[in-house]
Amino acid sequence: MKDVIVLGCDGYIGHALTLRLLEGGYRVIGIDDYQRRENVKEMDSFSAIEIESGEFRHSKFKRIFGEDNFHFLSISISDNPGELEYYLENAVKNELAGVINLAQQPSAPFSFKSQMHAVETTDNNIIGTLNVLFWMKEHAPDSHLIQIGSMGEYDHSAGTDIPEGTFNLEYKGRLATEVIFPRRPGSFYHASKVASTYHIDCACRWWGLTATDIMQGVVYGNWTPEIEKYGSPTRLDSDECFGTVVNRFTVQAVIGVPMTIYGEGAQKRGYIAINDSIQCLMLALEYVPRKGTYRTWNQLDTANSVGEIALIVSNAATKYGIKTAQERIPTPRVEKTESFHYKVYTEKLRQLGFEPTRTMSEEIEYVITKLAGPTASELFPLRDVVMPEITWK
Repeated sequence: MKDVIVLGCDGYIGHALTLRLLEGGYRVIGIDDYQRRENVKEMDSFSAIEIESGEFRHSKFKRIFGEDNFHFLSISISDNPGELEYYLENAVKNELAGVINLAQQPSAPFSFKSQMHAVETTDNNIIGTLNVLFWMKEHAPDSHLIQIGSMGEYDHSAGTDIPEGTFNLEYKGRLATEVIFPRRPGSFYHASKVASTYHIDCACRWWGLTATDIMQGVVYGNWTPEIEKYGSPTRLDSDECFGTVVNRFTVQAVIGVPMTIYGEGAQKRGYIAINDSIQCLMLALEYVPRKGTYRTWNQLDTANSVGEIALIVSNAATKYGIKTAQERIPTPRVEKTESFHYKVYTEKLRQLGFEPTRTMSEEIEYVITKLAGPTASELFPLRDVVMPEITWK
């Protein structure tokens, strides 16, 4: 049996990943400070799909998978490096297969809520990553860091193809090899992810650490076989900060609110279902790069415009007798909403065996079956939180 450290194990991706790891025979050391739950409450919102309390989840893990196979500590990795070091030193008992860092404030709008929120996002994401890197340097130099980055680190509308990781750059007749593809973040949140990318690359070059830095598209949905098997859903948010567009549009459709399309709705992004996001993380854990390597890949399945997503949600809702509407509103972000060139390369995952398991339509329909019906009226308070009020300007 191998150990895996999951930082952010109570989050949207973290909970689903923890279930997959436990089901796969790993011993999981989970760390979370429940900040995502608190941040959603701050938005006067709640998970549209009801989730268990953290305490209940963790006792359930121990009951199902064995008392010693799941260990949990509630701690902020950015605020308490000494406590983190002490806990991990005593918690890791077997070969450490990997450290998976999902302990991030993941919302671009939340980082624009105020100066305090921008600072908190920066502090949490950058300092947290640095604390993990220093811990690995001292205590787990031969292990593998898997870090969730974001496709938002790139300039989506730059008009050029987006390669994976490094590329060759020719300038004034001279060729530079293995240059990290330029970053141009779209928010304070994404800027914090860019900083982490460079810190991880430095740690691999300076200290010989091994890392996979994942530029992930927007994750959506709520189905994995483990969630279904154990009746332990992960969260599904719809507020303006934490409700990513597919999930937000789906909830808007169910509660009878027009889907809010920003601007022209032609802006494209990369998307991936949560089950396939977990599949990719497991591939990263299984296929470890050579020691001292900084590896990065683009993790997405499809590229869709916001308008296309609204149409997919509408078609899915129609199957369940739900009528939908659309409302085009000025984008609260600083972004192009008209059509632009968007091509992202994703060869690395395909070479490792990644095959999508869930289409966007299937995942939307699954979520609708969980939300629609006699209890749909309980979601009506979410009508007050889906409209954007936070702006970049």
